[in-house]
Amino acid sequence: MTVEELRGDGRFECWLVLRHDELLPFVQEEFSRRSFILRFYILLNILLLLLMLVLGAWQAHQGLITAGAIIRYSTLGLALALTVLVPVHEAIHGLAYKLVGAPRVQFGADIRKFIFYALADHFVVGRPAFRLVALAPFAAISFCVLCCIFFVPLTYQWLLLGVLLMHTGACAGDFAMLSFFRRYRDKEIYTYDDVPNRVSCFFRRKE
Repeated sequence: MTVEELRGDGRFECWLVLRHDELLPFVQEEFSRRSFILRFYILLNILLLLLMLVLGAWQAHQGLITAGAIIRYSTLGLALALTVLVPVHEAIHGLAYKLVGAPRVQFGADIRKFIFYALADHFVVGRPAFRLVALAPFAAISFCVLCCIFFVPLTYQWLLLGVLLMHTGACAGDFAMLSFFRRYRDKEIYTYDDVPNRVSCFFRRKE
């Protein structure tokens, strides 16, 4: 479906216009609703942090690694996730957009708020395609990190755990959008990005 077809289809109405500089308040509002998806996401982050704390305490107690090494390498992993992994994350979003048929993908950022995003200008997506685009970086990076953990020395395992913890936390915006789509799963929703005007438009089937 093209933008023109969507706008010209009398069965649908423009329901929400989200400015790209308002993404952070949108995400915060969605988290305040504590949907099933976001409760799961928050629990996942808490369990990952608890696992690292318990595992680190046990390994340090057993003399397998020092507490200082755990802190150094996990902190390095956090730093890598916030720098090197950011373009990788967005590139995976872009690849997922390509896989669902987007002819071109662009990238944007609000450095002051540390928000980054991939955009497919005037490419219409529904819930199934959007779910793939939103989940692709989380699934791909988590899978790769977890696989690599089994093949590296202990100190580098902690680096990877730091990467995993920070990257999972950095996927908050993706999970907020998934929560938004799921909250209105009883409606047929489509969205597209209007890059020149820096907005994303959401359409839904009229009731």
